[in-house]
Amino acid sequence: MSEGSGIPPPGKPPAGKRTAIGLQIRLPCASIAELKGRYADDLRRGSFFIRTKSPRPDGTLIRLDAQLSSGELAFRAVGVVTGETEGGMRLQFLGADEVGRRLIAELGGKPPPALKTEAPHPPAPAPAAKPVRPEEPKRPPPVMSQAEPKPAAPQAAALPAQKPAQSGASGPMIGIDLGTTNSAAAVVRDGKPFVIPSREGYNTIPSIVAATDKGKLIVGHPAKGQLLINPVNTVYGAKRLIGRQFDSPIVHDLIGRFPYRIVPGASGEAAVQLGDQQYSLQQISALVLTEVKSIAEQWLKTPVTRAVITVPAYYNDNQRQAVREAGDLAGLHVERIVNEPTAAALAFGHGRQLRQRVLVYDLGGGTFDASILELNENVYEVVSSGGDNFLGGVDFDKQIVDHLLRVFRERNGVDFPPDRVALQRVTDAAERAKIALSEQLETKINVPFVALIDDKPYDLNATLLRAELVSLTGDLVDRTLTVCSEILAARGFGPSDIDEVLLVGGQSRMPLVRERIRHRFTREPSKAVHPDEAVALGAALLAHSMDSPDTGSVVLIDVLPMSIGVGLPGGRFRKIVERNTALPHTKTLSIATTRDGQTELEVVVFQGESDKAQENEYLGTLAIPGLTKRPRGAHEFEIVFFLSAEALLTITAEDKRTGRRIAASFSTRDTPEEVRARLGSAKAEAGTGMLKWFKRLFGREQRV
Repeated sequence: MSEGSGIPPPGKPPAGKRTAIGLQIRLPCASIAELKGRYADDLRRGSFFIRTKSPRPDGTLIRLDAQLSSGELAFRAVGVVTGETEGGMRLQFLGADEVGRRLIAELGGKPPPALKTEAPHPPAPAPAAKPVRPEEPKRPPPVMSQAEPKPAAPQAAALPAQKPAQSGASGPMIGIDLGTTNSAAAVVRDGKPFVIPSREGYNTIPSIVAATDKGKLIVGHPAKGQLLINPVNTVYGAKRLIGRQFDSPIVHDLIGRFPYRIVPGASGEAAVQLGDQQYSLQQISALVLTEVKSIAEQWLKTPVTRAVITVPAYYNDNQRQAVREAGDLAGLHVERIVNEPTAAALAFGHGRQLRQRVLVYDLGGGTFDASILELNENVYEVVSSGGDNFLGGVDFDKQIVDHLLRVFRERNGVDFPPDRVALQRVTDAAERAKIALSEQLETKINVPFVALIDDKPYDLNATLLRAELVSLTGDLVDRTLTVCSEILAARGFGPSDIDEVLLVGGQSRMPLVRERIRHRFTREPSKAVHPDEAVALGAALLAHSMDSPDTGSVVLIDVLPMSIGVGLPGGRFRKIVERNTALPHTKTLSIATTRDGQTELEVVVFQGESDKAQENEYLGTLAIPGLTKRPRGAHEFEIVFFLSAEALLTITAEDKRTGRRIAASFSTRDTPEEVRARLGSAKAEAGTGMLKWFKRLFGREQRV
């Protein structure tokens, strides 16, 4: 392997501007066909292993020129180092030229974004000494077969059937902000991003789906109009439920907070009941995405089949996968899942060639995210991220609603009745009062004939002061600042290390938020981005960058929002990949049987930060069944955890002795209770080898 000139020595990447290190390698291949055969498995995964005595540290950007044995350029790519060993380093591609993209596509992989068009690379001069040949790549561990696929929720007759879009389809690629309260689509025209207006002329549509009395499904503004009169059959806030198991404590906490019915789905996931029909949360989100897609097609006057969709930075793997499924149901090929704070930073930095460190404070309708990004011209690197998926505008509304119900009880001497329609009217009034208090110091709340108790009608009348709102919701704002402090501390930063604070999300308009941000960071938060539109605009800019190689590519380097690990005997949790690890990333474990005659191995995978497995999000169980009865240690396997640039997890497995594929499955069908029971029984079996198995599992952990 030969390196370009002017390359800094290995070690910590230089501070300041993030630039790619130039690297040339000579491959032992005389033709492209030979290259495809020799490196098929690596290229299919969009990566390359480079043999070198001086591997670069994780996160280093590399600009790679791969040459054939004749010196002719084979392909060019830009990537990030995702694993270093004594023998070399693995490069995960962030972009490639047309030859590289075509190679990956022909081998069945997903091509990375195209590199900026440039002059052909001249043949390299013959080296003075024999070049170091790249290491013969090992057979990569195969993706585990889905032996027990999760059955899809029954497709409702009223749900529009969509033909999934195929990668590489023509037509514009749009950016979509799939929000808790509102959703929006944006597109780039003539180099400028703009939000596509709805049919009603708004820049967003409500993320609400409702079933009418006749069973017809309606979406957006018409569905919001039904919210006050038929809340039982009107779904909002689905973003909090998607990708979660019904039996999880989080979902059970939400059941009493929404007027519609939350029920167990076909595979134990949370679902909703509208009339006599059950819908998965993916189907509900797909209906919202279908409406957004339809609006975009009507405005652009062309079919839309590709999109970049945003998600909260603190979403776990199950939730991210569920959003992809929703996009597929809506007939969209989801080219990329991108975190909302990252998208907002893209909108902020577009065309400005900034070199700044910014904190994105994203307080939306249902979730809160905070991310620190380092902007270096077209490189956007997330260095720390955190959040709270159960902190948003609806929680501020609930504080006001609880206050109004106390006022009702004090004035009338009776409790407010458990009527869902009446409660929804109070919730609507609370939201309007909250918005009004952003512009004025007090507001009057009047909900006439809100309740009927013992045949006597009651009104709800109250005056709410801004000072009262501060008292009611100040602790919620403090929770957001606690998250900000945590992500600063994770990287050893203080408030003075942040150049700009960007406020994103409708709830960030609250004067109390701006006031406490100003006090915490001793500066006025930036007004350079629109709190409701920045995320959609950033998604559109990323989509345009991916779709238009002549404009130059945006390089995004994100981090894992929550640690991923496995359950241990006794219900403990051991982290495998730590939170804030730069993506993409690969980690391997070596495991072996610990009992004579053992016929199956299992690894239960969770995501979260708690030391207790049951307090984290259950992702699934890796099962390796059908092992022949042999002495302990005779069966040994390599388990690979691969996290993509989107923080999507793939787990693969390989028999270390033979290198062959094994019949393994990664199933998410177990309920949290079944998982806890299994871990509990593992504790009981510790004396017979289970505990030794786990010790061996982690004693042989290694990085690739």
